[in-house]
This record gives sequence, C-alpha cells and structure tokens, in this order.
Amino acid sequence: MRGFSYRYAAWVENLVPVLRYHNLHEDPNEYHHRVLDPYTEETLFYEPLQRHQFPTFSEVLDELEVITRDLEG
Repeated sequence: MRGFSYRYAAWVENLVPVLRYHNLHEDPNEYHHRVLDPYTEETLFYEPLQRHQFPTFSEVLDELEVITRDLEG
C-alpha cells in the first residue's frame, strides 16, 4: 500500500505542538520535519526531507519520547 498524503503531529498536554512531519503543501513530494519549543511554539529544528527519508510511525514515537522526556513533571 502506498499513501499520498502524510502527517504526523504531536502535542503536549496543554495542546502546544512539539513535533510535525508532513507533505501537505502544493507539491506532495515536498516533505517537512519540524521540532517546536513546547513553551513558545518557535521552531527549534527544521529540515526538508525526501520521500525515502520520511519516518515510520514507530520512529516518530521514538523521537517524540526523546523530545518530551524532560517535560515530565
């Protein structure tokens, strides 16, 4: 099976985004990866990706665990 539109987005408890992967632009071959500051929503990390670089869901969960590890109260 092959999909054409992809989006992984994660928010912390207060509904502030912390991680985004997507290809939701005019060009579906334009992939993006962003890590956001959970306090300011500023982009901390950005990279354009190629289709073959787009992560699996389990890889996204691993990255999310690392990003949010220090946020736990």
